[in-house]
Amino acid sequence: MKIARTILAAGCMMLTIGMTATASQNMDHYQEVGINIPVVEEMENTQGLYLPYPVGAIDDERHVYAMLFVYAAMPQEDALRVMYTEESSEEEVEALEEAQCFYGVLLATDEDLETVQTVCEETLSGSVELDYEKAQEVGSADGYTFYYLPWTGSEAYMSSIGGEYAEELRKLEQAVPGALENAEFYAPVDAVKGMKGQKLSFTTTDLDGNTVTSEELFSQNKITMVNCWGVWCPNCVDEMEELADMHTRLQEKGCGIVGLEWEREPTEETYQLARDSMEEWGTNYPNALLPEEVNDHLEAFPTTFFVDQTGTVLEMPIVGAAVDQYESTLESLLEGEESTPETESEAVLSGAAVYHVNVSDEEGPVEEVAIQFCDDTICRFSETDENGVASFEVPGGKEYEVHVIEVPDGYQEDDTVYHTEDGSNEVNIRLKK
Repeated sequence: MKIARTILAAGCMMLTIGMTATASQNMDHYQEVGINIPVVEEMENTQGLYLPYPVGAIDDERHVYAMLFVYAAMPQEDALRVMYTEESSEEEVEALEEAQCFYGVLLATDEDLETVQTVCEETLSGSVELDYEKAQEVGSADGYTFYYLPWTGSEAYMSSIGGEYAEELRKLEQAVPGALENAEFYAPVDAVKGMKGQKLSFTTTDLDGNTVTSEELFSQNKITMVNCWGVWCPNCVDEMEELADMHTRLQEKGCGIVGLEWEREPTEETYQLARDSMEEWGTNYPNALLPEEVNDHLEAFPTTFFVDQTGTVLEMPIVGAAVDQYESTLESLLEGEESTPETESEAVLSGAAVYHVNVSDEEGPVEEVAIQFCDDTICRFSETDENGVASFEVPGGKEYEVHVIEVPDGYQEDDTVYHTEDGSNEVNIRLKK
């Protein structure tokens, strides 16, 4: 996504960046920041590019979360084409960068505004110069206060663009704070971290189609290790034989493993593939289909967590294939200790990069394309949004393998194995109809 070049100037490449808003009851939802924003007239059908950009945590330790409000003084369809298609020339990219500004920032924090200013000056540099004297408190919830801060360079920018674009941006500048004051607020959500302490209760089916409940799966063990996996995930598959051996050892301690298998389109054929594969691996523990109640929390595969007999999650999930860590975490839990395994996002934060998989056809971006993004331990899964982009925050400096695992109706399947390249955080895929 070529807008990432400008986001780099704002110091945000280290952050989770993804446009995940979806309209529901005339609101756009941004759980990374903890806000549902009413869609007002000024935000719809804009001539220039109007883009709320949920960054998420810019300082996890000091609990500061941000969303950038982006505007570009050029036709919106042209801006999106330059951002999300491979054919854009260097001149077009430069034109977009010159036409673009960050005219405001929403901040969510449980710290005072002085601390927030320090965090922002450390992390949001370059294009995002904020007017802290005009910070506007727009809401609060769950111990968090939400501030809107305008950009100091707004007037100069509007003078430079002039005409209808300047008028439209001025209306947006006036409308956005009002919309924020009428928003729904809640604590920013980190879905994986939020699992610890939750009690899981669900009904699903095993791979033979029989109904099973979470109570049946978890009540037989002191502690159950729950492994979320899929046949399509090579890192999941690579650890399956070791998990069978581990389950045998755990049974001697009154513990065990349960697998929750995920399929995008469950059919008898996919069930049979999973059953045949488990027989080959020697899988000796129960497996069922991953229920939606659990899937909603997952960011990557495999993800593994530990529950007690009631289904309460005892520890932060482990993201990625890590058999040794599974056993050490379980031993600590049996001894009554909290091992607090480091989440994948925390482990890579200091060296993180955001990769964008851009999918288009001859007419432009293609949404709802299922993308699999893998290294040698973790497979992440995402769908392209309305702009044809799937984003992944991962450790930088590595090579990743990218697969198209499902395309919308009317498109040819794409079995090509794509790879990231040194010096680029983008993978561009062109689908054929």
